[in-house]
Amino acid sequence: MLTLLAVPLTLLSMQQQGAIAQRLAGRVSPSVATLVEQLGTTGSERGLPVDPLIQKAIEGSAKGIPDDRVVAAVRMVAAQLDTAAAALREGGLGSDTLAVAAGAFAITAGLSRNDITALARVGARPQVLTVGLRVAGTLAALGVPPAENIALVSVTLRSGKPAVDLLLLPANVQSEVARGLTPAAAAAGLSRAAAAQARHGPPPGRGQPPPHPPTPPHP
Repeated sequence: MLTLLAVPLTLLSMQQQGAIAQRLAGRVSPSVATLVEQLGTTGSERGLPVDPLIQKAIEGSAKGIPDDRVVAAVRMVAAQLDTAAAALREGGLGSDTLAVAAGAFAITAGLSRNDITALARVGARPQVLTVGLRVAGTLAALGVPPAENIALVSVTLRSGKPAVDLLLLPANVQSEVARGLTPAAAAAGLSRAAAAQARHGPPPGRGQPPPHPPTPPHP
């Protein structure tokens, strides 16, 4: 039985390698392509996404970066994907390649494994969590420290609001920074406002419109 199972798994690995090789053909050196094929195939067998590896290899080669540096960068991306996947599992999320890629992006921007786990433990749906991880990475790139970053994204995730509210967070932080606040103070202020709204509801004029009075019966 084990022998029979090994055959289709081997075929899948070969097909995966072939698909990666096709995407890299003529765009990276043979040595880089071989590494990406190996890391991509073994990673996909563990539920990791392949696209970040391919994109990093193509990006580095397009910029004329020496192969040894491209190889190091690809290996770093693979390590970040592994870290993100482990962090998400600790937070209770099963295998989701989009969330793993978003988690790796956040790690690249400066967040830690524990930060990724903290966001996963909020319990948001994978699709929404993926957006939250991307936004957290963007906030980190804007200079928001991890503590304020995770607090702001977490409170927004817990609110149950649509993903568009998450996508607005970087612009909201930048708006506050333009008024003279530090990124940390801006994020903290937005977190407090979001938490207060969650406790007390939207401010007057921002909630649901009052119900219409009943229509009087016709005479």
